[in-house]
Amino acid sequence: MAAGGKAVGEFIRRNLKRIAVALGFLLLFSLVFNVSIKAVVLIPLLILVASFSTFYFNYVTVPVNFELVKLFTVLVSAAYGFLPGLSVGVASTFFGKVLIGRIDDKLPLSMLVIAATALAASLVVTPGNVATAGIAIIIAYNVAMLTISQLLGGDLAWNIPYEGTNLLFNVFLFAKVAPWLLDVLA
Repeated sequence: MAAGGKAVGEFIRRNLKRIAVALGFLLLFSLVFNVSIKAVVLIPLLILVASFSTFYFNYVTVPVNFELVKLFTVLVSAAYGFLPGLSVGVASTFFGKVLIGRIDDKLPLSMLVIAATALAASLVVTPGNVATAGIAIIIAYNVAMLTISQLLGGDLAWNIPYEGTNLLFNVFLFAKVAPWLLDVLA
């Protein structure tokens, strides 16, 4: 134990300036966005997890969509407001697309719809209605993305199971996980 404690102490001494700068940025972010330090720590973590939740697309070629971007966007918007929710939605959408190598013509539209999702969630989602309001917002998101994809010449045989599996996955998450996770964020 003592050797481990010495190693941690040495690491902190060697990186004290970097740690101070990182803490300063966290404090500045907290002040600019008017959110707690807890939020400043959790938001990047949620962006990271949501971005990597799309990574399976590199290995799966069937039209399924099980990701966490919308869940985290809605919950962060409800807990901390529109701008933090927008940050989670846009950043995790962008980084998720980068990770799977699918920067395409739908990306700006996807970001626009996730921005609308963050706005809607910041206005209507509360701890008491997170499951039902979250599901309603996700239905609107999936209908909008299905419509946009079809208008851009998408394949209906691909888009229906893709949006459908995403909707079912998110209904489950909002019904079972969202109330608990919103409590964690608050």
